[in-house]
Amino acid sequence: MALGFRQHDPDRDGTLEVEEVHPNFVEVYFVPPERSLVEAGLDPSQATRYKTKLLEINGQHNFLTIYPISTFGDRSDFLKPKYGQIERITLDDTDIISGVGWDATSTPEDVRDVLENLPSTFTKDYAYGLGLAKPYRFIIDAVQELSDCSEIVITNKHATGPTQDGDGIFHISTQDFEQARVELNKIDRHAQSAVRAVKWTAAHNILAERLGVPKQEPKAGRHPYRKLFTAVAEGKQELSEEDQNAVIGTLTSHAADIAEDQPEKLAKLRGDIELVTLEALITRYEGMLGENLNEGHWQEFFNENPFILNMAFGYPVIKVRDQASVGGRKLSGDGEKITDFLVKNSLTNNTAIFEIKTSQTPILNKTPFRDGVYTPSADLSGSINQALDQKYQFQKQIAQIKDNTRLYDIESYAVHCCLVIGKTPDGDDRKKSFELFRRNSKDVEIVTFDELLEKLKQLSAFLRAAEAES
Repeated sequence: MALGFRQHDPDRDGTLEVEEVHPNFVEVYFVPPERSLVEAGLDPSQATRYKTKLLEINGQHNFLTIYPISTFGDRSDFLKPKYGQIERITLDDTDIISGVGWDATSTPEDVRDVLENLPSTFTKDYAYGLGLAKPYRFIIDAVQELSDCSEIVITNKHATGPTQDGDGIFHISTQDFEQARVELNKIDRHAQSAVRAVKWTAAHNILAERLGVPKQEPKAGRHPYRKLFTAVAEGKQELSEEDQNAVIGTLTSHAADIAEDQPEKLAKLRGDIELVTLEALITRYEGMLGENLNEGHWQEFFNENPFILNMAFGYPVIKVRDQASVGGRKLSGDGEKITDFLVKNSLTNNTAIFEIKTSQTPILNKTPFRDGVYTPSADLSGSINQALDQKYQFQKQIAQIKDNTRLYDIESYAVHCCLVIGKTPDGDDRKKSFELFRRNSKDVEIVTFDELLEKLKQLSAFLRAAEAES
């Protein structure tokens, strides 16, 4: 039978394959849908080639091992372990799975029955890669923080803690697992109760003010969690990092409810978070500009924050790949020419090449060529030629690259080259020389690191002004 809470569509959710290892012991594999494979840049006609283990069900010895995976094709960890370090979760002859009933599991329908009978602590929908349900993800986080283990075993047979023989197993006793589940549920209830109290008080006080009636303070309750969440909801509490993580977890768990009940407040919260995040990014960027960092540090920074590169263009771009081979067999292969970033126009698919140097790279020579005229440094002219050579190699190899990587939605109509290098020179003569040179560099757009920073600051100022106006 299909899962009671959702009918599966193979084209949307993928399928399951069951392989019998020996009697009463099967391995279950997730076969991704074609749509996800296309999003991941993989061959959709080879779906079974990409099947990934999802479960081991051993009815003989009463254990079930879940292999949580990422099932979304547009993510970089597609078909890889969902939690990174923790690769497996085993339920070993425990009361938690006493009602599962897996003695005759041999078909995908049998597997769905097993999943449907798992406790609510677990994700039951294979299309979402299984594992712990989102409100209980903190158990995974705690194990990863406290050990380097790759498997969690929930059992009645061992006390909580990592094994001593280095096999990478972290045991959680059934009693401790149940205690963690109850405590996390209790936190959610306190958070919901605090939100209701603050919402009631807010509505009351708006009307009370109009009627000249005294305002009220929200009832904080006696429990420390309830007090904390009430203070946070009012915006009165400065949070420690631990408290911030707890609030973020609770907000994540109830985002859908908030979006339905108070969409305008959720939108305001999102805007505030984005502004704070942008300002923190600006602060980090300014700090990096003052350090003598190598190219690798800057490439990693832009890889984490690719939207900054968008600011170098006047049209919408999305990243195709970082460290892309443009003169070899594949974008991800070992090629003769490697560009730092390959991006494309999100509307026309026309590609662009980014070459990233460092903020300390000299742009002009130190001494003038003539009075008031400075020539470009060897680093700048060499970097321009490097970008042009990458463009040439990419245009020459584009057909082979598209065929070998199966990335058919990239084009080389007029490959745009962008070089991020150095800082804007000091002094009028040096600025003039730099502008004269780069404005005549028609095939390579030259942008300095501090210019990108200034664009970030202008974006922040614009968003602040828009927020104030609204």
